[in-house]
Amino acid sequence: MKNTIKFIPLVLLLTIVSCKKDKKDPDPEPEPTPVATSNTLKIQFEHNVDAIALVLNQKYVNPNLDTFKVSMLKYYISNIVITKNDNSTFVEPESYHLIDVSNLSSTTISIPNVPFASYKSVSFMLGVDSTRNCSGAQTGDLAQNKNMFWTWSSGYIMFKLEGTSPQSGASNKGLEYHIGGFGGVNKVQRNFSYSFASTPANVSASVSPIIHMSVDINELFKNPTTINFATQHTQLSAGVNAKMFADNYSDMIKFENVQN
Repeated sequence: MKNTIKFIPLVLLLTIVSCKKDKKDPDPEPEPTPVATSNTLKIQFEHNVDAIALVLNQKYVNPNLDTFKVSMLKYYISNIVITKNDNSTFVEPESYHLIDVSNLSSTTISIPNVPFASYKSVSFMLGVDSTRNCSGAQTGDLAQNKNMFWTWSSGYIMFKLEGTSPQSGASNKGLEYHIGGFGGVNKVQRNFSYSFASTPANVSASVSPIIHMSVDINELFKNPTTINFATQHTQLSAGVNAKMFADNYSDMIKFENVQN
């Protein structure tokens, strides 16, 4: 009888423990979905020769009335800054983009994580700033395998155009303009800044604006210096002549409109 009495509390204890084990914890509350505060803004570069769309290996006429074809066109866009209506700015981090006309996707720059706001202007550099020219081996669009680099002392080729012309003084009738030089009086980086006027870029959860830019290749060959292919068919080094071409392309890019 005593053994039976001792056994009953033990059974009750085991039953209580078993019940506690079987009891499930309630499901945790789901984490709230983060509220979006930014979206993507795009800058699209549309290339032409005067008013005619640029197509590689198609014939065009320059301001000197020389005919030519473009087989390659590459250049760097960097240091992009967009300004809000309240004059505060968003600076794109690691802002180095290689535009390559043979690669259509590269002609549209997508800038992620732009805070929701109304933006009234944009600025950027054609070329690569002197700091990154002197920063050793690079990656991404600044990698050496992009064939836009001379040596660690000469730095990046900021703008590269190759093609042909019957009027070229080169033995192969070629045109080669590799424009570089990152410092001193002959530096070839050029800065561009544009106001959006009455149509700001409105970045929101439902709107990812596109800023449209037009790029006129014939500006490379005129104003302030008209280029004659017979004598000015090749430029492959930094210096005063590279600066001459950079001064020409300093008004090559024009703002067209904002698509919201």
